[in-house]
Amino acid sequence: MNFYTNKEIQQIIFNAYQNPKYKKENINITNKTITEHSQICVDDLQINFSWNNTKLINVAYKAIGCAVFLASCDLMCELIMNKHIDEIKEISNLYFDLINNKNISDNFDKLDKLLVFKNVGTHLNRIECASIIYRALKREINE
Repeated sequence: MNFYTNKEIQQIIFNAYQNPKYKKENINITNKTITEHSQICVDDLQINFSWNNTKLINVAYKAIGCAVFLASCDLMCELIMNKHIDEIKEISNLYFDLINNKNISDNFDKLDKLLVFKNVGTHLNRIECASIIYRALKREINE
């Protein structure tokens, strides 16, 4: 399994934070919009998912918060775009295990850039930041 160096981790997180692809200034809030808040800080997420049957075809979110939170949102969105729900479930479960230091396996390679959050558990409050997108995704896919 290939993990990133500390310098690469900083660059990936900073780039996702500074140049998000899926974060918008405003999104259309509907009854399908998922809202998640941090239990310990200002991190706040409103996210819309669009599907074609079981394939994710669009995602947009509005959020405020720290670099770990915002980068995790954008990197997750990038990875799950155009994937089917079963793949997304697998990715979200692997991501949860990664950030909680559980069941380290070769399957983590499927997480691509999300591997930058491998050591997030060394700072317990950062697990909360990195898990907000996981909770929103779990609510969306009803798992």
